[in-house]
Amino acid sequence: MRDMKRCVGVVLMWAVFSQLVVAQNVDPVLLTMKSLGDEHLEEVTKSEFEYIYRKNNNSFSSEKKSLDEYLQLFIDFKLKVLDAKLMWIDKSESYKRELATYEAQLTLPYLRDTLREEELAREAYDRDAYDISASHILVSLEGKEKDTAAAYAKINEIYDQLKMGASFRDLAMKYSDCPSKRDGGNLGIVRPFATVYPFENAVYSTEVGSFSQPFRTKFGYHIVLVTDKKPHFRDVRYSQLVLDDSVAVKDDFANKLCEQLNTKKVKFADAVKKYSIDTASVDKNGDVGYLSNQPYIPPFFADQLRQIGKVGKYVVLKSFVTTYIVVLTDAVGNKPYDEVRNDYRTRVSKSDRGDLLVGDVVDRMKQKYGLRVFESNVEPFYKLLEMGGGEDLQLEYRKLTEPLYEFNGNVYSQEAYLPSFKESRRSYKKSDTLSAKQYVDRHLAEYLKELCWNTEKEELKARNSDYRNLLKEYSDGLLLFEASSRKVWNKAAKDKEGISQFFEENKSKYVWSAPKYKGVVIYCLDKQTLDKVNKILPKLAVDSVPAVLNREFNKDGKKLVKMERGLFQEGANDVVDRTVFKKQGKKPQGEFSFTTVKGKLLTAPESYVDVKGPITADYQNYLEKKWVEDLRERHEIHVFNNVLNMIHE
Repeated sequence: MRDMKRCVGVVLMWAVFSQLVVAQNVDPVLLTMKSLGDEHLEEVTKSEFEYIYRKNNNSFSSEKKSLDEYLQLFIDFKLKVLDAKLMWIDKSESYKRELATYEAQLTLPYLRDTLREEELAREAYDRDAYDISASHILVSLEGKEKDTAAAYAKINEIYDQLKMGASFRDLAMKYSDCPSKRDGGNLGIVRPFATVYPFENAVYSTEVGSFSQPFRTKFGYHIVLVTDKKPHFRDVRYSQLVLDDSVAVKDDFANKLCEQLNTKKVKFADAVKKYSIDTASVDKNGDVGYLSNQPYIPPFFADQLRQIGKVGKYVVLKSFVTTYIVVLTDAVGNKPYDEVRNDYRTRVSKSDRGDLLVGDVVDRMKQKYGLRVFESNVEPFYKLLEMGGGEDLQLEYRKLTEPLYEFNGNVYSQEAYLPSFKESRRSYKKSDTLSAKQYVDRHLAEYLKELCWNTEKEELKARNSDYRNLLKEYSDGLLLFEASSRKVWNKAAKDKEGISQFFEENKSKYVWSAPKYKGVVIYCLDKQTLDKVNKILPKLAVDSVPAVLNREFNKDGKKLVKMERGLFQEGANDVVDRTVFKKQGKKPQGEFSFTTVKGKLLTAPESYVDVKGPITADYQNYLEKKWVEDLRERHEIHVFNNVLNMIHE
């Protein structure tokens, strides 16, 4: 028992200190905990506890708890997290990697420009209202043999030929580096998010029948030709007239009949009754219904239907060898934007448009922190990148003392960047397509971008309690999961001696309402095999039956016996029902229909294995309870009641 005077002194000290905390801190400390004999104090703020309490104990919770009850559960939770740190789980690479991934995902929504995101989402939605058909010519930049200047010159030479009236199709087949060259550069329909954003922009900003100026993407230089633009129909209702193929082609019958329908010289209903061979739709004047209700329509035929682009227009379509005359009777466009806004915003963030959002954020942060690079002092790194190793390189490193960049009111020398530069230098090869200057400039830009992000994240933690608590919750969850795996779940699965002892001490809890047969059911291919098995079985222990029978009867590619091992209650297995419980049951038919059993009838479980499911769960609960008791014993915990009283249930 602790010394009473020391206890009173500590209480008075906490009382005074807690008053100062409440008075001076807008987010006061609610509780502290530390291991006995350890000076490190783990603090939990009011906002952290309140965030978890409100989230897990709301009006929809199946089992609402009082504030005091929940506080005790929360203390147990935090003690487990603290124990995880004492096990150095927070220093493991897997934990750091998982947390960093989550933090990156969590941070962007707090920092990105929501107006810009909305603008990009709306733009994609508006573009989705049309199907635009396009072709392109690509001069690729992929592969080390490619020369950027030569590629740029080549695309401009092609562009000049187009302006002189040359065939786009011919030039694509001759010069394009895209597989689409085989079809004259034809890409079919280009839709939002289907290509990289710069390419999509070129497609949607080029008039039908026109070609774009040369432009660049990460794949190379392109010229785009827009060949068609039609409304995009999410779903269509259509009617069809299906022609006998021999009739359809005779004297161009299908096209002539289609022209008569469009000029209203022939009524569609009359033509269907007279010519259609589709018995399913003839009685409905050719009506098929909505495309979305036709699961067996080939995708390419469905695409042709959507691309008709106009209700009431008759069109000849072919599907394999069948000729159709079809007409759209209804067309369903995009859903209202308010219904799909979240979907489009998600697609924006996950596509290369998301890079624009990140770029906007980084540009904003650079302005906020006054980032400025002293360009002339970057030049030494170009030379260092291509130098060999040895003392000469080390000597040059020691000369790096000049200012390199200014950030957040402070000037940082070349030495600040040097460790990151050394790391990146190992990955640089002179045969890369990037020059030394391009490589260093790109790496330095990434280094400064990371500096901006990290600084902004730390500021975000300080000023935004929601962000801070979400990140803390995820971090604690990772630590708790790993600690629980080690202390409870994995231990319960591996600790055979412990769980066996637990079973013996709690045997009375694990009873059955009816006996069960514990053993092996054996299925033999024929009567001869069954007789041999029955001669061997009396000499065998139950546990050795599978191994021995497999060795004796399932060899040289032949399988003469099958086995089923388990704990069988009445009604679970026909063979056991007939052989052990003496019940009527159907006999196996066909192969492996000759059966026998080996085992014993139990009125109660004889070991923990017989009740493995429930006893494992109980043993896990037992281990967790002992873990918490041990943690409570090994830690000093103090709750600031004056802070707790500020939280309302």
